[in-house]
Parts: sequence; structure tokens; C-alpha cells
Amino acid sequence: MEIQSIGLAGLEKAQEKLAAVAKRLSGGAIASSGADSVDLSAEMVALMEAKNASGANLKAVETANELASLSILDVLG
Repeated sequence: MEIQSIGLAGLEKAQEKLAAVAKRLSGGAIASSGADSVDLSAEMVALMEAKNASGANLKAVETANELASLSILDVLG
């Protein structure tokens, strides 16, 4: 599988994780006692994981683009 497509798939997965966290935070599941049951520390960890995954996958896509441009220069040069 090509590096760029792996990075793009990782970005999509991180975006899905971010959307899931946002949904849980905005919905605020109500427990039977009537109190909010959202674990803010767990959601913060999930947000940080999504941020880190996005950064790593974006770097992979950028590197793949740089490698592709170098390959083109080698062929043309």
C-alpha cells in the first residue's frame, strides 16, 4: 500500500475518532441517577490521541508528497 494512502486513511480514522468524542461530549449520556456520565479525563485523552494521530499521519502524507516530487525531478532531470 502506498504511504500517502496509508496517511490519508489514518487522517480519516482520526477525524472519525474526533467526531465520536465530540458527539459524546455534546450529548452527555445521562445515567439512571440523572447525572452526566461523561468521563472528561477519558475524553481528553481521546482528543489528544486524535490530535497526535492527525499530526503523524499528516507528516506521512507530506513526506510521501516530497518523495513523489523528488522522483519526478529525477526522471525529468
